Amino acid sequence: MFLKKPRPNTDQRLRSLLQKAARRGHGDVVELVIDKLNRAGDLAWLRSRSVVITFEECWPLAALLTIGSELESKRRALLKVTGAAKQKDAAGLGALGYAYHEGDRSMLDCVPDDREMRIVAAALDRTGAFFEWVLANARGDSAVAAVLAAKRYIKVATWQWDKACILGGALLATKRHLEVRPAPTPTEEFPYWVALDKHTPSGKTVLAQVAKDLRVSHRQVIWASFYFESAQVNDLLPSDWWRAEATWRLRRSGLTFEAAGELWKRARPLVRDHLSEDAEVLKQFVEASDTSRLFGDAGPHPPNGTSGSTPE
Repeated sequence: MFLKKPRPNTDQRLRSLLQKAARRGHGDVVELVIDKLNRAGDLAWLRSRSVVITFEECWPLAALLTIGSELESKRRALLKVTGAAKQKDAAGLGALGYAYHEGDRSMLDCVPDDREMRIVAAALDRTGAFFEWVLANARGDSAVAAVLAAKRYIKVATWQWDKACILGGALLATKRHLEVRPAPTPTEEFPYWVALDKHTPSGKTVLAQVAKDLRVSHRQVIWASFYFESAQVNDLLPSDWWRAEATWRLRRSGLTFEAAGELWKRARPLVRDHLSEDAEVLKQFVEASDTSRLFGDAGPHPPNGTSGSTPE
């Protein structure tokens, strides 16, 4: 698939950090990153990602989703996700539905319901007919609101796997009770190094080096780091589709879920140590007071990453 390159001034560290902080419940960091992205002019991406993060991390919140042109609407949506216990079935269903759409059949023995997956895959080609069908099958105000939000905002999703996630959320709204539960507020400081993962230049370099040092597959380290670190959340409600996606993707890299956990126990301290200096630079940049009112935009800016985007 052709991947659109980001603008040269895109800061992949901030983009990655936004979702990691939302997943782990760190609202203070989320707010700081939103302000940095706003100042950088990364507003189109912020709008799109506010929608996708809602569906990926806590799909029932789609029933409350209202994203407008003003920054506050994105902030409000992201902070709702941040403070909620995560429900990641739309993310898992969407990822598997997208893979099925692309011709992969290797997940059929580990999915909760292959019919739901095939519906999402087909919906990528027949989106209009899909929304007519799910609206006819939605029961209750919350379910209808979630489906309408999916229909309204699917056009802002850049990638097909993001669209599949939104379609998955719409389908789940017709089959599940939509309930949002608050999550405990984290007491520990946010670990900035986790934002420097496979979506950032420094993270890519370090993960490759650690794989070489441990004499294991680079792909195995990539996916172990994702499921056991990058995707970690403050509180996770039962999410069978998410577990199925993790099982399937790890298996494709030659790992069981248990083996991936053991691999990450070995790799984690190495990755963390390699990234410690870059993580401190990122932390200082994000938490620094905005001095633009005093000095304009002529002040120093740290170098930005320019890596491409890949599905999470």
